[in-house]
Amino acid sequence: MTDIDLLSAGPGHTPAADQLPHLQYGRSFLVGPHDDETIMRVRWYFRDADAALIGKVWWGPGAQGPPGHAHGGSMAAVLDEALGSACLISGFPVVAAELTARFHHMLPLNAVYTVEAHVDRVDGRKIWAKGHIRDEAGKVYTTADGLFIALSADHFSRLGDGS
Repeated sequence: MTDIDLLSAGPGHTPAADQLPHLQYGRSFLVGPHDDETIMRVRWYFRDADAALIGKVWWGPGAQGPPGHAHGGSMAAVLDEALGSACLISGFPVVAAELTARFHHMLPLNAVYTVEAHVDRVDGRKIWAKGHIRDEAGKVYTTADGLFIALSADHFSRLGDGS
């Protein structure tokens, strides 16, 4: 397990949980709650300077793919949530239509990484977002871009009640 303080983003970052309704439902595929706390820990922040979504993520042994390294699916899942959440905090409730992840390096387990995501462009209901996972030294492990489709706020909120 990791110390929650390692997931702090520091000055100039505001916790984003209040701006992410999917976390308000009490369950999130990534954030939990999970019975197995060895998989990963995620905390989301809003970077005040440029409105980007910042995540601090610890990958644990439960997220292993190749020995000692994170499963690529866990990295893609984090980027999917980051890109979609970046759309959401920018005012666009969305669902994913397409996600492309590029794996540049294997990601070692038992360390904290930074995820950054932002809206790249908007064309009507089509929202494009980009993001990456990097370590504290700046080494980029995975990049992603995605196409998301904006839903009305009413339609999006009804998703939580099964409508």
